[in-house]
Amino acid sequence: MTAGLDNPGTIFARHSDSGRTAVVDLTGALPRAVSYAEMAAGCEAVARGLRRAGFGPGARVGIASGNRIGFYEVFFGAMLAGAVALPFNIRLTDAALAELILRNDADVLFADPASAARVPSGAARRVVVFGEDYDGFLNPGPFAPAEVPDEAPMLQPFTSGTTGLPKGMLLSARAVRWSMRQMMPATRAPDPTTTVSVAHPLYHKNAMLGSKGAFLNGGRVVMMERFDPERFVAAIGDWGVTKVHTVPTMMARIMARPDLLARLDQRSIREVHMGSAPVSQRLFDEIRAAFPKAYVRISYGVTEAGPMQFGEHPRGLPRPPRSIGYPLAECELRLVGGASADEGMLMIRNPGVMTGYFGLAEETAKRLDPEGWYATGDILRRDADGFFFFVGRDDDMFVVNGSNLYPATVEETLLRHPDVTAAAVVPVEDDLRGALPVAFVVARPGVALDPAAIEAHCLATAPAWQHPRAVHVLVELPLAGTGKVDVARLRRDAADSWRARAGASH
Repeated sequence: MTAGLDNPGTIFARHSDSGRTAVVDLTGALPRAVSYAEMAAGCEAVARGLRRAGFGPGARVGIASGNRIGFYEVFFGAMLAGAVALPFNIRLTDAALAELILRNDADVLFADPASAARVPSGAARRVVVFGEDYDGFLNPGPFAPAEVPDEAPMLQPFTSGTTGLPKGMLLSARAVRWSMRQMMPATRAPDPTTTVSVAHPLYHKNAMLGSKGAFLNGGRVVMMERFDPERFVAAIGDWGVTKVHTVPTMMARIMARPDLLARLDQRSIREVHMGSAPVSQRLFDEIRAAFPKAYVRISYGVTEAGPMQFGEHPRGLPRPPRSIGYPLAECELRLVGGASADEGMLMIRNPGVMTGYFGLAEETAKRLDPEGWYATGDILRRDADGFFFFVGRDDDMFVVNGSNLYPATVEETLLRHPDVTAAAVVPVEDDLRGALPVAFVVARPGVALDPAAIEAHCLATAPAWQHPRAVHVLVELPLAGTGKVDVARLRRDAADSWRARAGASH
């Protein structure tokens, strides 16, 4: 166990005597530096407030808020009190957010004013709104961390909801402790110079994992309310960011702005990290060229099983370009259903695997077998040195004329065109060929893309059966609340335009 983290709610208290800054809060009009001592006191005030309000161990504590200091305080303060934190995706539609909160039995819900206005009455036994209401809820003073049994629930994050309403993943205290230990093994000395940029939503695992990594080291998080390329780039130099923590869509937007790169002060940067979505070869190469002194790292993690499964090679072998890493020592992995033992759908078993999806026994049984193996639905490939590479999602794969096709394969081809800066591919149904690829692309600034020229490029550089049968040029790709491309929306748009095209041809 990581020293002092039997209860992960003490993550700030471990460094509260250091005098160091834990969070540089850029969400307000002026920057605000918040110390570890202040963050620890805030978490204790939340824990004491929960107890005073009658929410004891096991209480379900919802958070529906944008990025703010209070988000961290409630997230870790709930754990400190032995309660279960439920971070909701506030970028869902009003109806979906309301249904999600109602389905997940929140005892108390902490919400920013905008989100509170979207929550139906009776969604929780009590709603606490950040601001004066929140300040009145807090009960400052010392709090002894709750002793939480290994099997008791401690955290319930949610899936991205790309195929329906997000599912809540129940993580036990054992699972949360295990994941913290993977992030900061007892044998590793903390690095308090760590400074991580966080501009994606804290309810998503990527942002929260980046935050935890900084706090475990006694470093600091530079937190923004949302991602804005100009503010994000400026903050790197202003605050000496050492780890640029992103999802690929964020880095693609930065790479498309040579003016931003020209004025970026990258002297402090040691690592550019990307996770939560595949990274194209072109984007990877562009980032390595733009950040020649930084380690460009792609991560893969399944929240239902850790959410960490890969790291560096135990013998120090360098990670190959675009590899997601080498399996962690305490993580069992299997590849099943592929053409060889080195490619297939990833199965995971480790102490971090979820207990199940909250209230969804049938969904749980589809993914989690009685022996504790979680079926990810992700297709991975393993090389001769044991490094893994992401191939695609099993449920994203479609069949064209009897051949399996992953969207990433076509997207790679599209991104080899010099004037395409972003691309997404989805299938449309076809009576003769099963399915056909349709592409959505974003042009390099100042360039007018010709869809016919993009199709011709694909035909000239890849097998003919893989080329997109329609190309739509967008100003930017639509993003879901987690920062990933909104594939569900693109599927709907592709189907609508394909039906309209078919109707016009008759």
